[in-house]
Amino acid sequence: MSTSEATDAPETAVRAALAAHDSTRVLADAVFEPVRGGLSNHAWKAEKDGRHWFVRLGGPESATLGADRESERSLLAVVGAAGLAPKLVACDPSNGLLVTQFIEGAPWRREDARAARNLERIAQRLRVLHRLAPTTAIRRVDFAAQARSLEDQRCVPAPAIQRIADAAFEMLASRRTRLALCHNDLHHLNLLDDGRRLWIVDWEYGGVGDPLFDLASFACQHELAADERNALLAAYGAGDEIPASALDAACTAFDYVQWLWYSNWAARHPHAGREYALRAAALEARLAASGS
Repeated sequence: MSTSEATDAPETAVRAALAAHDSTRVLADAVFEPVRGGLSNHAWKAEKDGRHWFVRLGGPESATLGADRESERSLLAVVGAAGLAPKLVACDPSNGLLVTQFIEGAPWRREDARAARNLERIAQRLRVLHRLAPTTAIRRVDFAAQARSLEDQRCVPAPAIQRIADAAFEMLASRRTRLALCHNDLHHLNLLDDGRRLWIVDWEYGGVGDPLFDLASFACQHELAADERNALLAAYGAGDEIPASALDAACTAFDYVQWLWYSNWAARHPHAGREYALRAAALEARLAASGS
């Protein structure tokens, strides 16, 4: 297959998927503009008659990487109705098709995520999210179980790293916490700012879980310092419910799951996984430092 054919293949597939559904058939011949996606997904901004939609085609490795399309569909319906995420137009888990409202906003940069005002804004959005009522169709996300699953796939952590992760999970398991709807991947590229509202996108790893991991996800992926973590907790309004030590443990656990995820990806894709191998190495170093 030529490079051009390989590039065209996902678009051909998504147009066929769009044509197969009454609600999306009109978009099968829309003008497509590629949008930066995840490791295994392809995404586009679709334009038709002056209107725009976000269109995504999930990749074949999505389930292995932890995505659940059936659950995602139910979750998107809830968070879209709440104004946290773009409204759902169509979702077909059988072929990975997703169509939502297109948000005319700019993704945050890393430095945006660490601004004091934006720590307050993301905390406010998370307060809204974590108060929503989950439905039974939305899956349970347990980070300890996810870690065991990723370990079984390929990775064998060094004993010192394993001890650090086990201690963090043990500390978190001793807490009494309520379950809530969570996003679980609060990277700045998943946060769109339209100038009035902060939108959260890319919910494929979301589910029902411990809301502490949303705070940890944001803190870890932007390397928040101790004072910034405290500001995030204060803006979230956790009070005594979430001490700084609990967030620190959740950050360690989240980093461990990230390390397993990137390590597995790099091992499965040795010729294309150099960037992720470097990320895994950086996370391993950070985990080792957290235990010193």
